[in-house]
Amino acid sequence: MRANEFQPNKLVIFDIDDTLVHTQTKVHVVKDGRVIKSLNSHDFTHYKLQPGEQFDFGDFANAQEFFNNAKPIIPMLNQLKHDISTGNKVVMVTARADFDDRELFLDTFRKYGVNMAKVHVYRAGNMQGKMQTEEKKKIIIRELLNNGNYTKAIMYDDAVPNLESFVELKDEYPHTKFYAWHVSLEGEASEYHRTNEAKHYPFAGASVGQKAGVPGQLRGNAKQRKDGKQPAHHKLVGGG
Repeated sequence: MRANEFQPNKLVIFDIDDTLVHTQTKVHVVKDGRVIKSLNSHDFTHYKLQPGEQFDFGDFANAQEFFNNAKPIIPMLNQLKHDISTGNKVVMVTARADFDDRELFLDTFRKYGVNMAKVHVYRAGNMQGKMQTEEKKKIIIRELLNNGNYTKAIMYDDAVPNLESFVELKDEYPHTKFYAWHVSLEGEASEYHRTNEAKHYPFAGASVGQKAGVPGQLRGNAKQRKDGKQPAHHKLVGGG
């Protein structure tokens, strides 16, 4: 059997803050050498830098603070563990830069049963330049797609700009199906975009005897997808 037959054909990308865990860490906006405002992770995802401004992620490097205070979003952690267990290529792509203690950062996920030996964390905050976070993430994801022969690429993120940037890559990779899932603060994943084919649903925490990956309870909401259609709203429940 050829070696490439053992390679995963599905790339699954998870954001961290407000997708896998809730945190209270602040990102500071700096102009002319002084902090002019501080943003929580939710506000940060919607903030656009103005001329002369830059982000200060200094507080984001504190691994002890992250370990002590990060609150798990259980449905999404279950989704993460499910994707790892099925042999997919699973990565985290975060706006953060390096932590001051790598192992303590990883322990934050290990204590919830996540096998971090199977997950690589890419940190957009390490990239130089004044690009928006979504552009930095796009560069990372493009490199991942270039290095793998993936038939499907799936992204979970709480920030719509990150999802939009991800979906834009579909024109560069016509042989890869793209699925973008928007994660609410409650840990509910709603379909933001999918390539035109049968729907892909996140893992619903299938009970014994139920096929994993079969959609659980679905309900619509008023939010529009990028293509103008109503999204499928999927509440992730149960174990995994």
